[in-house]
Amino acid sequence: MNAVQCGEFIEGATVIRPAESKDSAVAAGLVFLSGPAAFEHIFGSGHDPDIRDFLKAEFAKPATMFSHRHHFVYEQDGQLIATIGGFDKPSHDATLMGNAKAIFSQYGWRGIVKGLMFELRLVKPPRKGCYYLCHIAVDPQWRGKGIAAQLIDFMTVRAQGLGYSTLSLDVAELNIGALRLYQQMGFKLVKRNKSYNSVLDNHLYMEKTL
Repeated sequence: MNAVQCGEFIEGATVIRPAESKDSAVAAGLVFLSGPAAFEHIFGSGHDPDIRDFLKAEFAKPATMFSHRHHFVYEQDGQLIATIGGFDKPSHDATLMGNAKAIFSQYGWRGIVKGLMFELRLVKPPRKGCYYLCHIAVDPQWRGKGIAAQLIDFMTVRAQGLGYSTLSLDVAELNIGALRLYQQMGFKLVKRNKSYNSVLDNHLYMEKTL
C-alpha cells in the first residue's frame, strides 16, 4: 500500500489527517504506548493525575509538545488506531514553557527535573534544519499491517514539502521491531545514548536523508 496522503481516503476507509482536540481520549493512550517506560519514569505511575489523563488533557490543548497541533492520526473505518508527532526546532522550542507549566502544575519539580534529564541525556531536542518524528504508536490489535510505515512515509512527504532534507527520530535500543522498521525505511544510526538508570533503555538517535 502506498503512503496515505492527508485527507485522501484509500481502500474506501483509511485516512491520515491532522489530529484534533476531540481525538484526545483515544490518542492519549496511543501516545503513552509510544514510550510507556519513559512516561512512567518521568511522571511516576504512583502520582496523580494518571499519566493517560494528563496526556489526554494536554493533547486537547494547544500549548505543549503533547498537543494535537503537533500530531497526525490514522483512522480505519472511522476508528483512530495510530498516531505520529512531528517537530522542527522552532516548533519544539515553542512548547518548552508550556511543557514546564503543565508538568509542574501536576507533578511538581520532580517531574520537570526527570523530564529535562530524559531529554538532555537520552532523547535530544530536534536539531536545526531537521524534521523530528515522535510518538509513533499503533493500536496493538492493528500492528503488523504496515501502518507505522505508512505514517512515516506520510511524514516524509510532509517534511520534504516543508523544505527539510533530513528526517530524524529516537528509538529505545531494545525495541527491536521498531528499530528494524526504521532501518528498512532508510534511517541510519547517528548516536547511541547510554541510559543513566536501570529503568530506561539505551536510546538510538537515527537520521534519514530525504
